[in-house]
Parts: sequence; structure tokens; C-alpha cells
Amino acid sequence: MSDWKHYVRQWRQAVRAERERLKVRLSPAEPDFLPAALEVIERPVSPTARLTSWLLLTGLVLTLLWAAVGQVDIVASAEGAITPTDNVKLVQASGPGVVRHIHVREGDWVRRGAPLIDLDPTVSGAEEIQAAAALAAARIEAARSLAVADALSGRSASFEPAADLPAEVAHTQRRLVEAQLAQSRSGQASLLDARAAALADARSAQAQIDKYNATLPILDKQIAGMNALAAKGYAPGMRLMELNRQRGAEAGEREVARAQRERALADARKFAAQANEAAQDARQRALSDLARAQSEVVLRGEELRKAREKSRLQRLVAPVDGSIQQLDVHTVGGVVEAAKPLMIVVPDGALTVQARVLNKDAGFVRAGQPVAVKLQAFPFTVYGTVPGRIVSISRDAVPDKDVGPYFLARIALERDRIDTPKGPVKLTAGLAATSDIVVGRRSILAYLVGPIEQIRREAGRER
Repeated sequence: MSDWKHYVRQWRQAVRAERERLKVRLSPAEPDFLPAALEVIERPVSPTARLTSWLLLTGLVLTLLWAAVGQVDIVASAEGAITPTDNVKLVQASGPGVVRHIHVREGDWVRRGAPLIDLDPTVSGAEEIQAAAALAAARIEAARSLAVADALSGRSASFEPAADLPAEVAHTQRRLVEAQLAQSRSGQASLLDARAAALADARSAQAQIDKYNATLPILDKQIAGMNALAAKGYAPGMRLMELNRQRGAEAGEREVARAQRERALADARKFAAQANEAAQDARQRALSDLARAQSEVVLRGEELRKAREKSRLQRLVAPVDGSIQQLDVHTVGGVVEAAKPLMIVVPDGALTVQARVLNKDAGFVRAGQPVAVKLQAFPFTVYGTVPGRIVSISRDAVPDKDVGPYFLARIALERDRIDTPKGPVKLTAGLAATSDIVVGRRSILAYLVGPIEQIRREAGRER
């Protein structure tokens, strides 16, 4: 207890001494002559330096924590331009021609199928007329060949002309069918007549044979009777010789008649075969003519379709709804070349950005990644960026002699306008853009240490 009182007494004395010391005011120069310990008491160190050091240390610690915890985007930049989602449509002529009328001007908005340019249809129209005439002639030939083939095949011969065929032409074709049939049948008729004549000769020879077959048995009986009488001495020898001579002559005549009959039958068979062969040849020719005519109809039909398509292509029409740009034809009567671009139609609808992703960044770009599109026409520091998202990226690199191989990425924009002080401005195709593709995130510390780490990994390996 006494120790505690002692300490309290000492503290009170120290406080009293400090108060007395503070009552004594020293001049500014007097502390300089005091001992160092007393000088520190009379003139203590300013706390500003200590506070500053603590603030700096605290700021450094907070900065390191922020660098370790804070995240920044890893961005791959790709140059490109805004294009319609359906791509720009190029208008070209399918062949050379002369301009007859120009329906549009630069910047006009057109609907799909609207006329753009008319070319001179004279040549294509003449080709279409010729093709139509050739097709009509081929169809007439096919109908005539069909009628002939039907008639030669045993069916009714009926020439069926087209509904628009003139009556005099149909009459001429019917007469031509009749003439062809008559010519074909005339050859067959002559052969059939020859066969009939041969059959008549065969029947005549058969009649002779029948006559001799009837008389020869009678002569045989007479000769047998005469032989019996001659054996008894009652018949004259000359009579018997005459009967034998007569029988031999009639037997010879019968053999000649038989030979004539066989020859006539052979001729009849030959003429019948020739007539049948002639009929088959006529049918074969008719069917061949029909097949050739039908093939000609198909060929001429294709030529007519080609001519009509060529005539149709003399009028160039808009492939889609959109606006006319880069119109390159301004002179009526001017000549256009085949496949030469005459204008482009920029389709309406959603816009996309086609960006060129460099080879060094292509391995990190994937579909679905967010993109910030910066437009050269609208500085992003003033107007901001247009958000978008990667839709697709090409599987193969596109060679380019200026920037090297690159991969083409399609970026869908989330809006088609950009805000300006004067109000929203609609984006149009053709605007140059730089696309910042967010491929990942990393800490600020990793970003700062990255170059040092790269140098550390590469150091000491130089040749």
C-alpha cells in the first residue's frame, strides 16, 4: 500500500513540475543551448513526418492489395467494318448488253424484285423467237412421226396437231403422213403381189400334179392289160410301146410340175419374208424418227428456256430490300460487260461487324465472347462504344500480304444506333470499326508483373 502511495506522490510531483516548466516561456533560441534530451522535450519533433510516412505505407499496402485483387479485361483488338447481316448484294449483268433504261439513282431505297436497269432485248428476243419456232417444228415432227409409227404398228393413224397450229399447216402435215404411209405400204404391196403370183404358180403346178396323179394309174392299168395280151400274142407291140412312152412322158411332166410347185412356194415364202422385213424396217424407221423427234423436242425446249431466261435477265432487279450504293451506270445507250459490277444493294435489317482477328489472337477468340466496338466515325472517348458478341469465327486463315494471315470473325451488334448530343444516329454499313474482344480477365498485379516474368523467362538464352 505504501508503494502505491509513493508512486502516486511521484506522479503528482512530475505533473506539478511539468506545469511549472510550461509557465516558463523560453525564447526561440534558448532550446538550441540546452542538452539534447532537454531540447527534445522543449522542442518535440513535428508529427507531420510520422503521419506522412504512415500514410505512404498505408497507401502502398492498399495499392498492393488492389493490384492483387482488382481484375482487368484481357482484350484482343481486331480491325474491321460494319456490314449487313445478309451481306451486301452485288448486281451484275449475265452477259454484255446495251443500257436502255436506268430506273434508280444513288441512294434510292428499293424493294426486292424492283427493276434497276433494262438492257436492250433485241438479240435475246430474236433468239427466243427462233427457239420457240424450232420447238414448234420439233413438236410437229414428233406428232407426225407418232402418227406414222402408230399406223405402221396396226393402230389408228391420227395426227394430233397443237391447238395453236394453223389449219393449213395441220392439213399439210396430215397429207405428209398419208404420203409416208403410202410410200411405206407401196413397197410392201409389191412384195405381197409377188407372193400372191408365186402362190398362184404353185397352185397351177399342183393342179398339173393332181392331173398326172389321176392319169398315171389309168395308164398303168392299160399297160398291165396290154402286157397280159402281149404275152398271149393278142396285142400289138407298137401299142404297148406307145403306152409306155406316154406314161414316161406324163411321169416326167409330173416331176417338172412338182419342181415348179416347190420353186413357187419358195418364192412365196421369200416374198412374204421380204414383205415382213419391209414392214419391220418401216416401223423401225418410224420409231427411230419418233425417238429423234422427241429428243429434238426436249433439246429445243431447253433452248427455249435458256432463251427466255436470257430475255428475263435483260432486266436487272433488286435481289433484296435495301438501298442502292456504288451505282456505276449512268448512260442510256452505254455498253455493259458480262459479270462487271454495276451497283450494290445494301440490305435492310440487322448489322454485323466483320473483324480481322490476327493470328496471335485467334487461339483465344471464341463464339459468344463479349465485344466493345469502337467506331472511327464516332470517337469512343466521346460517344462510347457499341456492345456486341462474337457470332462465329472462320476455321481457316485468310491470307493478306499487308497484315498477314487473319481469321474472319462475325460480331452481332446489340443495337444499331449510337447516342450523340443531337440524338441517336443509325449505324450504316461500311463504317470502319475496331473491335475489342474480351477474351478473359486477369489481376492488375499479373498485368504489371507479366513483362518482368517474360523477360525473366527469356533472359540468358540469347545466342
